[in-house]
Parts: sequence; C-alpha cells; structure tokens
Amino acid sequence: MGVSRRLGRYFLATIVAMKGEFNMASADKAAGIAPAPGYLKRVRRRVAGRPWRFLAVTPPGLENLCRQELMQLADGVTDITTVSGGVAFVGRLHHACLANLHLRTATRVLMRIAEFTATNFRQLEKKCTAVDWQLFLPSDTVIEVRATCRHSRLYHSTAVKQRVQRAVAAGLGRTGPAGSVDGRRQQVLVRVIDDRVSLSLDTSGEPLFKRGLKAQGGRAPLRETTAAAILMLAGYQPQMPLIDPMCGSGTFSMEGACMVQHIPPGRFRTFACMHWPGFAPGRWRAVLRRADRCRQDMTHPLIFASDRDPHACRALEQVVRAHDCLRPVQVRCRDFFDFTPDELNTPKGLVVLNPPYGRRLDTPQKSRTRIDDIFRKLCADYRGWKLAMLVPKGYRKQDAGFRVRTDRLVHGGLSVELVTGRIPE
Repeated sequence: MGVSRRLGRYFLATIVAMKGEFNMASADKAAGIAPAPGYLKRVRRRVAGRPWRFLAVTPPGLENLCRQELMQLADGVTDITTVSGGVAFVGRLHHACLANLHLRTATRVLMRIAEFTATNFRQLEKKCTAVDWQLFLPSDTVIEVRATCRHSRLYHSTAVKQRVQRAVAAGLGRTGPAGSVDGRRQQVLVRVIDDRVSLSLDTSGEPLFKRGLKAQGGRAPLRETTAAAILMLAGYQPQMPLIDPMCGSGTFSMEGACMVQHIPPGRFRTFACMHWPGFAPGRWRAVLRRADRCRQDMTHPLIFASDRDPHACRALEQVVRAHDCLRPVQVRCRDFFDFTPDELNTPKGLVVLNPPYGRRLDTPQKSRTRIDDIFRKLCADYRGWKLAMLVPKGYRKQDAGFRVRTDRLVHGGLSVELVTGRIPE
C-alpha cells in the first residue's frame, strides 16, 4: 500500500474519531468534505480549549439575580462581575453553552473574540480580517452585524457594519457577504467607543426569553426572563402552591412549572453556538442527561392559572397538553374577582399578578382604581399568602394596606414597580 494512501486513511480515521467531539463546518459537512485534522486541532486549542470573556445580557435591574445564577452555574466560571446591562464572566465555550441552558434571567450570552484600536476604515477592515473567523463559524454562515459607535472617529455605524461584514465574509473564504441560503444566521456585535473596537459573537441566537414552549402572546405579554425574576424576588420555592389569577398567555405558570421541577429554561431549544466548529455534541448530550436526572416530576397540580378571557385559557390549555413538563399547571376560565383560593383546597403559597394598567385601561385614574380594587380583594381572600404584583410606576406602597417591598423593573419598555410581601392574616 502506498504511503499517500496510508496517510489518507490515517487522517480519515482521526477525523471520524473526533467528529463526536467537534462540529464540522456545515457547508463542508453537507458536501461530504472532511476538514483537515490540523483544522480541528486549531479549533480545539484556540477556541474550545481556551478561556474567553463573556457577557450575559440582562433586562435592566436583573443584573444581581443573573450574577447569583452564574455563581451556581459550574466550576471553571471566574471573574463574575456585575456591569450595567448584564454580568461579565470568564470561561470556556462550554460554559457559554451552560449559561444559555440554565440562566433564567439572561436575554443572551455574548462572547468577546477580539479587541483593538482603529481610527479609520482601512485599519478597521484590516484588523477584522486578521481574526481567524473560520475557527469560530461555519463557512456558509449568514452574517448579521450590529454596530454601535460613540466618541470615535469611526462614527458612522452603517459604514462600520459594512466593513465588518465584508471582513468576516473574506475571513470565511467567501467573495460576498450573503452566505449560503441554508446557512445559519450569526449575529456579530461591534462596539466602537473612544476609537476602541470590540468584536463579539452572539452565542444564543434567538433571545433566551424564547423558551421554546409557547408561540402565542397576550395583549401585553410578559417576557419569561422578567417572570422568572419576579418569582425569584418573591421567594418562590418548590412545593409552594402558585396562583396566577390573571394569567394571560401563562408566562408565570410555565416559568413556575419549570422552576419547581428543576427544568433548565433552555432545555427545549437550540443556540447559535451549537452550530460552531468548536461545539462538542458529545459533551452537550452528557450535560442534557445530567440536567434530566435532576428533574423532579410533579404529577399533581401545584400551579393554578386562570383568566376571564376564554381564548387565552384555551390557548394555554393547548400548550399545557402539548408539553409533559407543564403537568403541574391547571387552567381555569375564571374572573379574578369571582375566584377565591379556598376553592382549590391547597396550602397557602404565592399569588402573582400582572394586572392591566396604563394604556390597557385608557387612563391613569382607571389604572389606580383597578389596582386599589385588587389590593382589597387580596386582603379579603388571600390572607397569609405571599404576593408578587406589577403596578404602574408611582404607585405608593403605603396604599397597599399592608407592609410591602418595591423593586423597579422594566416591562414592555415601561418602568414599573414590583410589589412583594405577605398579606396579613
């Protein structure tokens, strides 16, 4: 047998052995072309095997909760620091995958891959092209660039976006920026501040509040990240009954069901980094098996969702029936003011509400009157229950009629107050 043939068989065997550990570039994989062993070694050494700086982006006000989640994530995550709009940390690509899977309060996870100074477009394009993009992304990736420029000579964000898009395409070995029709979309974020350029890759893809469980939304849908944060701030714990009496699309109920069963929020979806050459499918399957072993199935309803809108209730019932993980949720079509927790014959737990206010009730006076009516109902029928409720900004907490705590959150682009406390017996 010739030397070249023996070498060819050796290289092929090496690649087959490593395919379970790292992804091949999707275009090459579809064409049946295996990358050279040296390429996979470079991906392992320079991308998957080294530490990177990441940013878990959060809604305003949720940075500390996200930091607490990261502290419990895994060994190997270091330098966890709260910053405006998120939490920075250092880890490997594997830790970014874990963050996407487990963080309930993060919107996305960004990976910083390069940082340099550029004062003109020639420098910008040259230094962007110098990044070894083929180690990070498949060759057929569809690139979407978002650029932000402040206090820099490169002040035109559209021109910066065009140069970076062209540089990434060249780095992937393409003559044009479009990418393959079947290629995965990848967001590249560029920040230019004081002539300092930073390049980041979005490891998440779709925002993390899209859990993969529901498709419908209400008139003022609450994002899952905010709902999870509210349950955390209210002290929601497993085995604690949860009543969601103005459920709408059921965000509180679904988040509560996953939390009480220890189901990771990202268990039912994929992430952008799962299509990178450095992603390790075998290791990821082991992570999911470990997460599934930690799951605690609940067969009896612990979560009671209701709404006066029959269309919302039917839509939520369909989602509950479609997903085995939502078995703890029981749905009823009832008006909050006609319903009492005594009907459920359950121990006291947490009642959580996102009532209509603001534009949904036309005038601030109507909003205030409705909130006052809700507090009177709670004090009459929910004595001893813990409470978490969103109210318009400016609502005085002394008007609740009992001692409460308020936290500032953002919902639907508006600044609102979260009221938490225990309703007096």
